[in-house]
Amino acid sequence: MSELQESSQSVGKVRFNSIWLVPLLALIVAGWMVYQNWSSEGPEITLIASNAEGLEAGKTKVKARNVDIGTVTNIRLSGDYNTAIIQVRMNKDTENMLHQDAKFWVVKPRVGKEGISGLSTLLSGAYIDMEPGTHGEFKSEFQVLEQAPLSTAEDKGLRLMLDSTGSSKLDVGTVVHFRGYDVGYIEKVGFDTAVGAITYQVFIKAPYDALVSRGVEFWMTPGIALKSSAQGVEVRVDSLETLLSGGISFGLVHRQKANKEVEDLTKFHLYKSKEEAQNQFYNQFIDYVFLFGSDVSGLTAGAPVEFRGIRIGTVEQVPFTGLSMVELTSLSQAAIPVLARIEPQRLNNGDQDLTLKEWQDLFDKRIKSGFRASLKTRNFLTGAKSINIDSYPNALPVKAQKVAGIDVFPVTNAGFSNIEKKVTEILDKLAKAPVNESLQSIRNTMSNANDTLATVKDVSKNVDDLINQPGVKQLPDEVLGIMNQVSRILEAYQTNGEIGMPLKENLNALEKSLNELQPLLRQLRNNPNTLIFDKQAQPDIQPKAAQ
Repeated sequence: MSELQESSQSVGKVRFNSIWLVPLLALIVAGWMVYQNWSSEGPEITLIASNAEGLEAGKTKVKARNVDIGTVTNIRLSGDYNTAIIQVRMNKDTENMLHQDAKFWVVKPRVGKEGISGLSTLLSGAYIDMEPGTHGEFKSEFQVLEQAPLSTAEDKGLRLMLDSTGSSKLDVGTVVHFRGYDVGYIEKVGFDTAVGAITYQVFIKAPYDALVSRGVEFWMTPGIALKSSAQGVEVRVDSLETLLSGGISFGLVHRQKANKEVEDLTKFHLYKSKEEAQNQFYNQFIDYVFLFGSDVSGLTAGAPVEFRGIRIGTVEQVPFTGLSMVELTSLSQAAIPVLARIEPQRLNNGDQDLTLKEWQDLFDKRIKSGFRASLKTRNFLTGAKSINIDSYPNALPVKAQKVAGIDVFPVTNAGFSNIEKKVTEILDKLAKAPVNESLQSIRNTMSNANDTLATVKDVSKNVDDLINQPGVKQLPDEVLGIMNQVSRILEAYQTNGEIGMPLKENLNALEKSLNELQPLLRQLRNNPNTLIFDKQAQPDIQPKAAQ
């Protein structure tokens, strides 16, 4: 009985053992470590990239200004398998960097127009670089850029939107010039399907952003431009950088003043060339139809219309196809209709002193007083032509005429187009000249000259014999001097003398030249344009198999 009481008392007196402190301390340490790890971690963000090339979970770092601020924790494919989803655990106190305008991109070796970059990653591996955001709310999902941004949030300047309907495309990083000086670059390139235009976001660096105003125009500057026009062939080569990738230029293309400054993302049109940017300014014009009765080959759309060398308009269509069949068949002498327009703004550089109606009335008045148009060859190598307008006070009056509802500008055959006709008339007169009779007359003259020279030779011999006689030598010295002088003169007129020899040579040369002139006259009569252009080469003989 006493034993049972002792055992029950021992059970009720359970003593605390110190070994129990070990798991308790481990639990506290583990909890502290979990808290420490949790409190030292930053936010988790998601990056969406086109691919995860060079990235590795648990190893790839996220950096800002070359300082580690996070680590890639997981990489997986999106639900549609089109993109890579990258989970990143950021470091503590990075929340203020994750605003809406933050940017991420992968740094790896690249070779581009800007040079070689990312060489440091050849050994360390690729990493994700970040440009901290400064505006907007906190954001946890970002799109990874294909390449590093060219400008940062700290860069001061102006961003503009340009649209181009041309077929040429410029790349990101292409330089923007102002009078040949680098003032900016293209940041983004896109395509607007609604209007079918290429869009460019360009950045103009400060302080050059002050050069942009509402009055400036933007145009493409190709590295090398080859242009064949009525003025001839023009080759323009720009800088080496522009030669490789092209560029954009801007400026005031006319004498208009720069007006108010523009705001960020203001839209401008990007023209294909500076000439196109200038021509769009001439939006006031007067259309005329020119009925040319001569050859219009070499006259193309875009050729200038000039008044005594000053451009006042542009050729629009050669030949003009807006005529009806009745109007086309009624044209006199099978004239070729050409549509061209007079652009009055070229005369006053855009100053609207006169209305378009007043300009048209002025030209109608000048036509009545003798204004006429003619074709003018601007380049003899290419055959390019233009329309030249000049005043002809003695021109016959013409009756006002309209074709397809457009006024007809009277034309004349003055200018180079009439030279060939005049040359042909001159050559016809030369061909009708009595060349054979002239040659026969020259031959008769040469024969008479030869007889005369022979007679002079005989007379000279008789004079010499007379002088050598003994009796004659006793004459006074004055008489002998005169006879010796006569002898020398006669010797000069002999066939081999100082006068006889050149006379005979000149007559022979004249006869030879006249003989050679006959085939030349025949060639010029058949092909008058050989005075200016080379004779057309005969086609090579093609060998053929024997029959």
